[in-house]
Amino acid sequence: MKKILCLSCTCVDIFPEKGTAEAGGNSLNVAAACAKTGKAAAYLAGNIGTDLYAEDIKKKADKYKINRDYLRTVEGESASNTIQITADGDRFFADGNWTDGVYADFRITEADEPFVKSFDAVMTTIRDPAFPDLIKISSESKFLLCVDFMDFAPTENWRKYFEKPAVNIFFISGKQEYLPLLKQWSLEFPTLFVATLGADGSVAYRNGEEFKCKAVSVAEVIDTTGCGDSYQGVFVVDYLHNGDIESAMRASSEAAAVTLSFVGAC
Repeated sequence: MKKILCLSCTCVDIFPEKGTAEAGGNSLNVAAACAKTGKAAAYLAGNIGTDLYAEDIKKKADKYKINRDYLRTVEGESASNTIQITADGDRFFADGNWTDGVYADFRITEADEPFVKSFDAVMTTIRDPAFPDLIKISSESKFLLCVDFMDFAPTENWRKYFEKPAVNIFFISGKQEYLPLLKQWSLEFPTLFVATLGADGSVAYRNGEEFKCKAVSVAEVIDTTGCGDSYQGVFVVDYLHNGDIESAMRASSEAAAVTLSFVGAC
């Protein structure tokens, strides 16, 4: 079974319109997606606080049998994210929606490096506080470094992440206008570039070759939170097992469609 490390954003997503709070965050959502495939052992690393939100995070991790031995408890509050949901199920974030808490202080120490290097894949985001640490050690490691570049517009400053390659699989919640640049980058770098486009499906590029996958239709969109996380987790698991981009895209699209059908990400 493949081992996947997800770090380090675990938080609680608060939904005012629904009157609920759900443990989530990129790392927990991705780890849950990996674990639910039954084909990967998912691990969490990061910081959680000493509050009740931390207990919610632990319970959610345990529900999916996610290893949390490296999920450190630090005095203070866990990260939280307030998410508004529109009538058609799309999410949006008001000013002041995010609280860092102890999450912001997580780093990969020299003592942690052997543990991190033991994985088949490590998944994180470009905004993660440990992202620079991973870039430093990835070139001397065998794991696939899979990074969510979120919904930021691509910039030439990112080129330095693809050169060794430091980032093996690039994910972005993108727009059609980003695709020509991703295709060009795929001709220059060995990184696999993957863009999710909502209802327009997803597109991937490797060595200039384009791969497309339609979005799986759903009867009703309840909440888009964590849809991309589900896609990424399943993509990496399927890709590790099959080495097939199109197979990974199909499996990921199906997982994302399921996530659209309930409030919360996992």
